[in-house]
Amino acid sequence: MEDLKQPGFREALEQLRKNVGNIQAVIFVGPEGVVDHLVEDSNLDIETIVGEYIPLLHIACSVSEDSGAGNLVENIVVSERSVMLARCISPKDYLILLSRSQDQTGRARYELKRAAWKLQRQGSNPYSSTR
Repeated sequence: MEDLKQPGFREALEQLRKNVGNIQAVIFVGPEGVVDHLVEDSNLDIETIVGEYIPLLHIACSVSEDSGAGNLVENIVVSERSVMLARCISPKDYLILLSRSQDQTGRARYELKRAAWKLQRQGSNPYSSTR
């Protein structure tokens, strides 16, 4: 596990790890890319995941807004071997969880929502130097 940069993020991650099994990674993404992350699966390439997934997330945000459905709150991608959940913390900040198991998707969604809420309470970006 990597040394995390921010106490609020560390606390949110520890709660996720405690309550959700089979986590592969948790990534905090801001407007300029990866802000912080925790990788449990060393085979994952976080930069590639973020580089490919964030544009899709931006498209989903645009589609949601342009269609009149409102702001995107959550996005879920289910593949054969994993689940990727993204939760919006602010319009340009996302918390992304990757899990090996589809069995706990509901629990992962709930815990990710709680973690995002805790980070929202700290401000739109807990890493911002303006706090």
